[in-house]
Amino acid sequence: MPPPPPPPNMAPPPGYVPYGGPMMSAGYMGRIGGLTKWLVALLIGSLVLNLLSLLGQLFARDAAADFLEGAISAGEFNDKLVLFGIAALVGLAVSIGQIVVLCIWTYRMIKNHDALGRHGRSFSPGGSIAVNLLGGCTLGILNFFMWREIWKGADPDTAPGDPSWKQRAASVLPGIQLGLTLAGVAAGIGLGVANSGFTTIRINNQSNVDLAETLEDQFALIALSGALGIAASVVFIMYVRQVAARHMKATREA
Repeated sequence: MPPPPPPPNMAPPPGYVPYGGPMMSAGYMGRIGGLTKWLVALLIGSLVLNLLSLLGQLFARDAAADFLEGAISAGEFNDKLVLFGIAALVGLAVSIGQIVVLCIWTYRMIKNHDALGRHGRSFSPGGSIAVNLLGGCTLGILNFFMWREIWKGADPDTAPGDPSWKQRAASVLPGIQLGLTLAGVAAGIGLGVANSGFTTIRINNQSNVDLAETLEDQFALIALSGALGIAASVVFIMYVRQVAARHMKATREA
């Protein structure tokens, strides 16, 4: 009998890269699970402080009205505002820790995109640090584009090396956060300050009378700006948790 025919060519087509293949393991995969927990904790801490500040301004408004009417002295008015000074110092410490962890977290995720074969990125690992530190100068617009790209790069259903990763759908959360942030900035401009809220008013070194009048006359704008900032923070926390889960699934981090 003649020998059996040779087996057909079973080689994969050119350019084929199996999921989890060599391209995925070509680089070191940094873990983000612990960083994500710290970042979410700091974001929640900042959110709670902002919420307490907003509620405290409601009570400070009554003290401002009493001061303007002469019912309490300037010293008594200042005594009622001591809590806000303490909250500002705590908030500053939380904000510093938050930005440090955020820079490391973002850097590590984008660095992992190298191992995932996400080529053609608009934001480098080092560039992400600059965006986190200076993105506020662009009213969060640069951050918006970076968060969208990070979301696409973290897609666990996109094979490593697949050049179509940038055409994947992005989360709507960065857009919602940007809209809330811009609305908060608009409310802050209505107050005549760069940022909204009680702490900014104090930093501007207004006199007791000016401060009391601001709280009395423009409380609606102060409250609106603060509420928009809180809402933007809630949306960002949701984004952080969701994009971290996608990223950990894509990198197979336990």
